[in-house]
Amino acid sequence: MDLPLISFCFLAFALTLYVILDGFDLGVGILLLFQPATESRNHMVDSITPTWDGNETWIIMAGVILLAAFPVAYSILLPAFYLPIILMLLALGFRGVSFEFRVQSKQYRRRWDVAFAVGSLVAAFMQGLVLGGLMQGIKVQNHQFAGSVLDVLHPLPIINGIAVPFGYVVLGGGWLNLKSSLSLQTFALRSIRVSAPLFAVLFGMASIYAVSIQPSIRSKFASHGIALACLAGLFAIALGMLTTMTKKTRPALAFLLGQFVFVAGISGVALTAFPYIVPFSVTLWEAASSSTSQIFVLVGAAFVTPIVLTYSAVAYWIFRGKTPEQGWET
Repeated sequence: MDLPLISFCFLAFALTLYVILDGFDLGVGILLLFQPATESRNHMVDSITPTWDGNETWIIMAGVILLAAFPVAYSILLPAFYLPIILMLLALGFRGVSFEFRVQSKQYRRRWDVAFAVGSLVAAFMQGLVLGGLMQGIKVQNHQFAGSVLDVLHPLPIINGIAVPFGYVVLGGGWLNLKSSLSLQTFALRSIRVSAPLFAVLFGMASIYAVSIQPSIRSKFASHGIALACLAGLFAIALGMLTTMTKKTRPALAFLLGQFVFVAGISGVALTAFPYIVPFSVTLWEAASSSTSQIFVLVGAAFVTPIVLTYSAVAYWIFRGKTPEQGWET
């Protein structure tokens, strides 16, 4: 069995679930900045309250897999992305603090809503910086990071950093359209119609720029052009459909299309980067730990993953349907 490949597939699975699940509550958090009505903001927060902290479990699992199964990659990627990772973790922690304080402090709830939104925006931007940094390539010598922590401030990471929050707003708008009352659905659909084309333009700019500066990506387009073109086409079609959403559209469609957009985008990035786990310097086999460590990690993942999936499924099932307009926080 190709144990490093299996571990890599699980790592990709965990990261994908994190992006599409935590992405929508980050999007809802960002949208708090643009919602002036207190009752509507309370409704928005109530819609993510039962699930938002559980969604972050997947990024922890991805980090554990990277550390245990690919220690060489971990030792390179962490110093390469010290700046965005530390700021992302601080922003995620800040979101948790502000989320709890807004419940207890009605007098300053608007301020805590802004704090939660800023934390969401910073976390999304930092994730975009990491993605852009991966796509522009990481400088490696003798399996050690040889670049600068400021490499993430180059144009490609910054473009991605701006694009990802717009993508998360698409997911957040889709979630609100699915879970909220009619009054918030108008706000959610308008948010989708504004953010979807901006996300498409920025992601397209990032893709074109990545091809122009990274020879390895150009070679992937030459060898996997049909597959990448199909993914790009599906990506564009889904975003085009999102820009035309109306109140007559089924509420679940916007959310599902947003999820599909991210799955297609992640699939394209994975196809472009494979077989490198440190783009475009170290393959996943070069970075892999011993077979014993691989087996230990995979056995642990085989036990833990069904538990987390079951917990998430039960939480989403219990809190299915529309979120009540008068939640416990009001």
